[in-house]
Amino acid sequence: MAATEHAQNIKKDTKEWITIALLELLQTKPLSKLTISEVVKKAGVSRMAFYRNYESLEQVLEEYYEPKYADIFNKIAFQTSHEQKITDLTNFFLALSGDFRTAIDNDYKELLYQIFKRHIAQFYDEIIPFPDWTGAKRSYWIDFMSAGVFEIWVMWIKNGQKETLEEISSLIRLFHK
Repeated sequence: MAATEHAQNIKKDTKEWITIALLELLQTKPLSKLTISEVVKKAGVSRMAFYRNYESLEQVLEEYYEPKYADIFNKIAFQTSHEQKITDLTNFFLALSGDFRTAIDNDYKELLYQIFKRHIAQFYDEIIPFPDWTGAKRSYWIDFMSAGVFEIWVMWIKNGQKETLEEISSLIRLFHK
């Protein structure tokens, strides 16, 4: 049992070192220009260690960001107030604005959007189901809602966060009516 626990700790540490190395390298270089060799060298692990844990650099980012999105969507799922849902989502984007800025600058914004879109789809399926909205109607609705909300926040970050949080939240409330 101790050997298994030790192996799990090594795996956890390896994944953490790879993630930290990737996030640090992304501060100065686009994802599309990074190599696994660069990441493992910075992380101090072997390529084999990387491939035992991940298939790609994108998977590293997905595993890093997925729990952050899951946390906020789990939180807003149980909010009864529409106002509080928007406030909580606003705080999420504010807290991660540095991450979003890096994603915008270094070519992985689409990856963050895809995680967001999956959570929006799950949110609508579980919390606000539209039983008669199936197929293309459901798909287009989810694309419309997720792209719109996500893009408002991305534009706000790209534009240097000139509008106040209240102004952006008000726009989202207005557009979501």
